[in-house]
Amino acid sequence: MISAVTLSVLGLIAILGYLGIFTALHVLPTGRHPVRHAVSDYAVGPYGRIFRRGLVISSVGLLLTTLALFQEPGSPPLKSTPLVLLLLVPVARVGMAVFPTDLEEEKITRTGLLHHLFAVAAFALTYTAISQLTPDLADISPWSSFSGLLHALHRIILVSLVLLVVTMTPRLRRIFGLFERLFLVSTNVWFIAVGAGMVAAAA
Repeated sequence: MISAVTLSVLGLIAILGYLGIFTALHVLPTGRHPVRHAVSDYAVGPYGRIFRRGLVISSVGLLLTTLALFQEPGSPPLKSTPLVLLLLVPVARVGMAVFPTDLEEEKITRTGLLHHLFAVAAFALTYTAISQLTPDLADISPWSSFSGLLHALHRIILVSLVLLVVTMTPRLRRIFGLFERLFLVSTNVWFIAVGAGMVAAAA
């Protein structure tokens, strides 16, 4: 069996790699605006392959980190329900990759609607799992030493998710991308903190 530390290190590398790709998509001439456009819009066009690779790398990182947490990093052991929810996130992301989104100026299609449904599922699963895991991890060493960070990230994730939903309305749609990006960055930083804690536990 691969150790939790090894899984965590590989997971950290993958998540950091994803954030690198995420940053690159905002630097490359994609024609997408970081405030107005959804992140999934990067999948449509010449940079779609880069976006999909980032989606795969991010999912692998999440899976590795989750598998590490399954190895009961502390006492009491973590509940299995939020970990199972995290395992379902990559499944939802597969749906997002298979069914590309519709761009703002295009008519909504069945494919685009399915993409949005899978995206909603991925976001909801991610938030629910983080919401349930944060208080438990905060009571387990070594995460207890930076429990304030985990709780702060959890609050940022909640606020960004709420604002993300609010800005889905037509009047506020022009700033939807900003809060979607805040949600994605804050959740990935949360996973990085968790993975770093796993590595620190074995140090």
